[in-house]
Amino acid sequence: MQSRRFYRILSGILVALTAVGLVGNVGCRRFWNELKARQLIREAKELYQKEDYADACPRYEQALQLMPDNLNLKRSLAYCYMAWYKPLDPSPENQALVDKAARLFKEIMALQPDNRRVQEDLMTLYLNANRYTDAIDLLQQQLQSHPDDPSLLKNVASLYVKANQYDVAFEWYERWGRVQRDTAEPWYTIGSLAWQKVYCAPTRCLDPTLSNEARAEYIRRGLEALQKAIQIDPHHAEAYAYLNLLYREKAKWVDASDPVKQEEDLRLADQYRDKAQQVIEARKKQKAEGPTASSSQ
Repeated sequence: MQSRRFYRILSGILVALTAVGLVGNVGCRRFWNELKARQLIREAKELYQKEDYADACPRYEQALQLMPDNLNLKRSLAYCYMAWYKPLDPSPENQALVDKAARLFKEIMALQPDNRRVQEDLMTLYLNANRYTDAIDLLQQQLQSHPDDPSLLKNVASLYVKANQYDVAFEWYERWGRVQRDTAEPWYTIGSLAWQKVYCAPTRCLDPTLSNEARAEYIRRGLEALQKAIQIDPHHAEAYAYLNLLYREKAKWVDASDPVKQEEDLRLADQYRDKAQQVIEARKKQKAEGPTASSSQ
């Protein structure tokens, strides 16, 4: 009530000033719009803090109509849409909130292409909405100016895993490995994911429809990647552990009809299992001895 009374009083003053030529029509309108927008923003913030997004967002929308070039206001409205969005609600109205927020973030990025905060906000929006294709597109746009950025390559690969596109994900992990040659992680990740893809037991089976041919190819690819991982880092215990697991899957699925090959698979599995345990024990010993022992060497 007080705000409405304030607007009526101010409106009367502005009309009077305009009439005597002290304030131009354009300037008067701009001043009035900004003043009204500020009041709407205050109301929207109060409602937002109360988590009343259904009433907060329309006020931000009204304020943006009055101040359409205000980038901070666009970001506030985008945040409001994000907060209003319900991840488990597939309704068109709910999904439209993601589209509205994304449009606002993109408008800001068009004027501020190097604004990492907004890029991260847009990525968060897509991930929360499980829009992995949109998230991948966003990262690939960033890769155009930073084609060898290891973190971008890694993130693209992980998004393809989330999208259940393992073959494409492996290509991106390999690309990361070729760019950052001193780290075993891309190759270890391929190996661990390959095992997740092929492992199948009554209590756990990621892909029960996987053909034997496809399973054999994942095993081959995973073993090759893990071999690269231990070449780069001979003390990578987890890589040895997954070599053990994949050789057991190879014995189960690929060489089940050949006892000689199956026995060799299991021998290698035991060998890598023992190696993993040795590396882990060495880590524990080094940690127990602390920096004093290493500095005295």
